[in-house]
Amino acid sequence: MLSVRWSRPDERMAGSGTFGLCGKVCLCRRRTLFNEEIPRYHVVVSDEPLLSAILSIDELDPRDLTTLYLRCRREFRDLCKRAERVSRGSGGIFVESNRLAYAAVLFMRITVMAKSVRQLLPDCKPKEHWDFSAVASLTRNLAEAYLWYFWLCEDEVDSDVRQARFILLYCHDYGSRDRMFPDGRPPIDEDVVMADLVSRFDANPYLVTFDAKQRREARKGHKSPFVQDEVLDRMGVDRNEFRSIYRFYSQHTHTGPVAFTRIILEGHDRGSGVETAHEKRYMITAILYAISVLESAIAGHLKLFPDAETRTPHLTDAEIIRNVERNQGRTKDKARKRLT
Repeated sequence: MLSVRWSRPDERMAGSGTFGLCGKVCLCRRRTLFNEEIPRYHVVVSDEPLLSAILSIDELDPRDLTTLYLRCRREFRDLCKRAERVSRGSGGIFVESNRLAYAAVLFMRITVMAKSVRQLLPDCKPKEHWDFSAVASLTRNLAEAYLWYFWLCEDEVDSDVRQARFILLYCHDYGSRDRMFPDGRPPIDEDVVMADLVSRFDANPYLVTFDAKQRREARKGHKSPFVQDEVLDRMGVDRNEFRSIYRFYSQHTHTGPVAFTRIILEGHDRGSGVETAHEKRYMITAILYAISVLESAIAGHLKLFPDAETRTPHLTDAEIIRNVERNQGRTKDKARKRLT
């Protein structure tokens, strides 16, 4: 559960960064209230499910709750900057394996989503927009992206299994596009893409062990190529803890009843877009969960790209800005000035 405890100013605790928020996350802050200095506090996330944390911070008064929220937000912003540094440090590198290529792509996706979550974390001032459901949805997406990252790239498996996972990914991609655009798929006897996938599938030593039903479903590609619980076990994450958080956030992703039915109850002041204590509590738990996911993703990515955090990016900030301006037709060159 999440608890706030007073401690000596020089006392520190190390965060584990374990995906799923098993372990501890430490947040420290010293502030002055009515000219009186109060001790630092630590936010400790223990091995109990994250949802119980929402109730355990009810004891904080509005000012302390705001201080805690702003501290969590700063911690997450700093982590987003680190993730962006690591992502850019692993870009522009020639690699020979799908594992490293997709690691760079998926980690970039994780970083972009984390920055999107950051954009939705409001300040504690008038006229700010508060929407926990939007934050919960993106935080769930962040966790899902890391599941993909771990399954495809980080997990240490036999080379045949690794290649099989990419074949399953390609089948899932092709099957997903087929479901979205059913009229665009060529006849079976002219479908060269599917023929190539079947050829790769049948040549893989791991995939040939699938029974007839497994092979049929895998080739169709309509379902996720991995079982979530099996990936969680490989990651060492508690299934029940992950599932409780995932289902809670899924309610907000799909506008389930949990996302709106209790809004009308007295004392459950959340969901109207304004800053409230209840909205802030939910935001804090989402931020802490996002921190745990992002820390795990960074640690996993640095295993594959050890120098990513210190390597000079292949594009500078100025070069990225110039490329964007040029691609969007906003380049301020002499020829464009003459046309205008």
